[in-house]
Amino acid sequence: MRRLTLVAALVVLGLPGCQKGDKLTAPALVATCGAQPTTGLAPLSVTFQLTVSGAEGPFQVVVSYGDGQSGTNPDLPHPYATSGVFTAAFTVTTATQSARCSTTVAVLPSAVPSPPSGSNRPPTPSYKSTPAASGSTVSGTAPLAVRWNMCATTDPDQDLLYFLMDFDGDGRFDSGGTTGAHCRKDYVYAAGTYRPRLCVHDMTASGEALHDDQCRTFTVLATP
Repeated sequence: MRRLTLVAALVVLGLPGCQKGDKLTAPALVATCGAQPTTGLAPLSVTFQLTVSGAEGPFQVVVSYGDGQSGTNPDLPHPYATSGVFTAAFTVTTATQSARCSTTVAVLPSAVPSPPSGSNRPPTPSYKSTPAASGSTVSGTAPLAVRWNMCATTDPDQDLLYFLMDFDGDGRFDSGGTTGAHCRKDYVYAAGTYRPRLCVHDMTASGEALHDDQCRTFTVLATP
């Protein structure tokens, strides 16, 4: 009689009770990660930060550093020996859950003194945007899609070119590399004012810079 009385009280008071067909929902496993520093000269040692929440029981971590190396301890610093833009991915699993996060690290070629005048010449940079800039200002209505293009850059000595782009002007390069996919990039701007910077330099086949970066800074005005 006590159990029947308790159920009746729950109904009368409007309190929640277990009903047939109710399901228990497991909390979501969430992984967030970051890197420190996010950019620097090769060789670059990077420390990663991984935060995990919602895990049901013990969890395991597999790290893919984006340079062909992997590991299982996210607390260990990782050395990047060569230049490039690497995406470090963290996969977190429990017996019943999984989550993934990633963070990007831009490793720049090791700086070397510029060669004596006349022995090697710097590249002739080309900076273009679509829509075209008026002076150094690109404007339009947000969301404003802009294509940045340095692919017409030439080098009189046929040296390898390394392209760098800081899309939002926060002082950190978001993209870097030597291929056609690196000299041309699209970026969408929310409403606001931004100061993106495009840079290029020539380099040896081993990744050593021959000259300092040649850069151009733009202003992007994305109106609401």
